[in-house]
Amino acid sequence: MTEAAALKAAIKGDKDAFRVLVEMYQDRVFGHVLSMVSRRDLAEDLTQEVFVKAFFALQRFKGDSSFFTWLYRIASNHCLDFLRRKKVPEVTLDAPLADDSLQSLSDVLPAPVQEYPDAGMTNAAHLADLLDEMDPEQKLILVLRELEGYSYDELTVMLNCPLNTIKSRLNRAREALKAIYVRKYGPISAAEGNILPDESVIDHGEIP
Repeated sequence: MTEAAALKAAIKGDKDAFRVLVEMYQDRVFGHVLSMVSRRDLAEDLTQEVFVKAFFALQRFKGDSSFFTWLYRIASNHCLDFLRRKKVPEVTLDAPLADDSLQSLSDVLPAPVQEYPDAGMTNAAHLADLLDEMDPEQKLILVLRELEGYSYDELTVMLNCPLNTIKSRLNRAREALKAIYVRKYGPISAAEGNILPDESVIDHGEIP
């Protein structure tokens, strides 16, 4: 059954058709949720809840975006709600991302240092501390952009925000990450490693 056929039937209440959609996207949704909460047990529970929410909200799906984008938006909002209610106490640095071929969090998410904006953070304990203190909304946009690699165009659709807002939020999230690093570990030196580049130094002549 194609996605279009499964979606059409699922909107009419066909649970078997919805299971087809779940099988298509459960791994990618689970990977996204796991990158937000960083604990497999929590990610499994939250992923189930995302699909339950999606099933009961299907009749409100208008087709303004792809089904997967709509589903990702539900997953992101559900994770944000969870993180606002309960601070997750740990980050599993070797947790797989949406694609098992991707690197671990410590390899993918750089830490702050202006002198070496492209270098990766080498101290996994530092990274865990930084992510643990991120505001949920800021963590979400960093996860989507830096870990999962979505383009600015894709982020405008997924987060339902204009491009300038996306850029502004990313810049604030990067600055927050840098501030947390400095507050916890002291001034950043060239020898200490790396930081997410400021939005101001990125060439926006073309949307990545």
